[in-house]
Amino acid sequence: MKLKEIHICTDHPEETTFFYREILGLPVKTYRDSLHIQAGDTLLAFHLTKNTEPVYHIAFDIPNNKLEEAHSLLKGQLGILFISEENTDTIADFSRWNARSFYFRDNNGNILEYITRYDRGKTSEETFGGKSILNISEIGLVSDDVPQLAEKLRSTYDVPVYEKQPPHEHFTAMGDDEGLFILAATGRDWYPTKQKSNNFPLKVVFTVDGTEHTINRGKIR
Repeated sequence: MKLKEIHICTDHPEETTFFYREILGLPVKTYRDSLHIQAGDTLLAFHLTKNTEPVYHIAFDIPNNKLEEAHSLLKGQLGILFISEENTDTIADFSRWNARSFYFRDNNGNILEYITRYDRGKTSEETFGGKSILNISEIGLVSDDVPQLAEKLRSTYDVPVYEKQPPHEHFTAMGDDEGLFILAATGRDWYPTKQKSNNFPLKVVFTVDGTEHTINRGKIR
């Protein structure tokens, strides 16, 4: 599965432009009511809202040999605070997924993740920067009924349960190593924070076996 476009919301367009352009080094195009950010093969669009304060979870795939370099680069950026479980390293090892990652927040409070998935076998000899990002590989979907949403994704769009993660009542991963929907029950903590998951407007354009689909939850153009 490939996540081609992710459309989310922000109350803070100027600060968001600065964060993604200057801190993460990604190209940003500004429009009257939105920002378009190219994250590798995925377009990330922020649409302007007011007094909403939405919070999302998004993961960016990076090359297998660049995780520590990316971590060191962001560690030196003003205002970046890594998120980890209490008394643990800020780099998480997901052995079941054959992946490692670290978490941080953007200016909106969104829970961002830089993750490398070793089964993809992607490496780079370039110095790490915004151009090193391969794609957005995860977007969180919040539901009052996770099993029901999982079944809808399977039956409507042919999205499989992620083979490396057994499904649960309050958490299920759908897709594959290249693209995943992270299904979380409303009010569940977004790992590794105490941030409660909640529904905010969201639009996702994605492909499964080359067929394009769109999910639109809430009012996003």
